[in-house]
Amino acid sequence: MNKKLTFTATILVGLMLGTGTTVLADNIWQGHQNIVETKNSIDKLVAKINASQSSLSDLQHQLSDAKAQYTALKQQYDNDTANKDVQIQQKIVEGQQAVAQKQAEVDAKQQTINDLTSKLEAAKQENNDLSQAIKDAQSIRDYSDNAVKSVGAK
Repeated sequence: MNKKLTFTATILVGLMLGTGTTVLADNIWQGHQNIVETKNSIDKLVAKINASQSSLSDLQHQLSDAKAQYTALKQQYDNDTANKDVQIQQKIVEGQQAVAQKQAEVDAKQQTINDLTSKLEAAKQENNDLSQAIKDAQSIRDYSDNAVKSVGAK
């Protein structure tokens, strides 16, 4: 019986050790699988971070380029605006000079008109004076004719 008992005990111990080893191996294997999954998750996160950093770097370069373009366009706009202001000021000065020149011409024409008007008024006055002189002369002639007629009739 001793042999049977030893054999049974050996089998029981073997089964227990086998079962314990299996449970232990399963736990170790499951831990290994968890480590592999964790490593895969970390690799995915690293890839996402690297992609995000690359994307961020690209966006920063684009922003830098856009800022440089903005600065260049703003400078060009400022220069164009300054040039337009200069052109406008030149046109204003040219317009003022043209107006002054035309005003001088108008003033000269007005002076000519004033001179001619004065001459016309003087001529009218002289004409009036001559008309009056003619009337006076005709009146004297009529008077002398009448005087001659009245003396001849006597």
